[in-house]
Amino acid sequence: MKNIKFLLLFISILTTVLVSCSSGDATVETQKSSALRIYLNEFKGVNNISGKSVATDSTMCYEFVYPLTLAYNNATTVTVSNETELIAVLESETSQLYINGIAFPFNLIAPGSTTPITISNESEFWSVINACNMNSYDDYIAPGSCYSFVYPFSFLMNNNQTVTVNNDQELIDLASQSSDTNYIVNLVYPFSVNNNNTVTQINNEYEFAQLNNDCDDNSNCNCPTDVNPVCVNVGGVIIQFPNACVAECAGYTAADFVNCN
Repeated sequence: MKNIKFLLLFISILTTVLVSCSSGDATVETQKSSALRIYLNEFKGVNNISGKSVATDSTMCYEFVYPLTLAYNNATTVTVSNETELIAVLESETSQLYINGIAFPFNLIAPGSTTPITISNESEFWSVINACNMNSYDDYIAPGSCYSFVYPFSFLMNNNQTVTVNNDQELIDLASQSSDTNYIVNLVYPFSVNNNNTVTQINNEYEFAQLNNDCDDNSNCNCPTDVNPVCVNVGGVIIQFPNACVAECAGYTAADFVNCN
């Protein structure tokens, strides 16, 4: 009888331990977020994360309230407890393994404020991106970049529509029509760009962000938005630029220009 009582007590204790462990290991659900990639790119610029020295005196419009659960593109999750840990995660990113998701809801706070705001979904996150005037996809496609797109390629809009552009004029029209209620939230990957006389395939949002970071570092171009096309021949492919300034920013000279026809 004593053995039976002991056995029942042991089973009861074991059950309690197992239930406790199961509750503690609950998986936090994350969601893929294109707004997060824009925010992180801004964060990396502020903190000088690109193989250079790192400073933690952030000047972001809004800062994360920690802890924060993020997801890699392979669905692995990581929880960061402070800004230093986030910097370490971003420094270790590669084009094969990078952050592209976050657990909603999370909180942001303005520097110097004591009142956080709660971000419950992707739409609210994009509202912060727009309110803070962070460089986003609408800025990336503006003329004057150090690269040009190889047409056709497609954008994803905030209303879930996919828009395909076939030439420079359609691209400029799309950029000029952007607003806080109608904006680009991502591109359709892969696509190709012409950069430094080389056609390069861009496979994901991390590679596109790195492309634009390198462009910001290496180019001081400030080209007009007028359309006066010029073309160059790159390995047998005719690449058209909206104007000569944009072509020169991509590394070409007037001697490289060919007949667009």
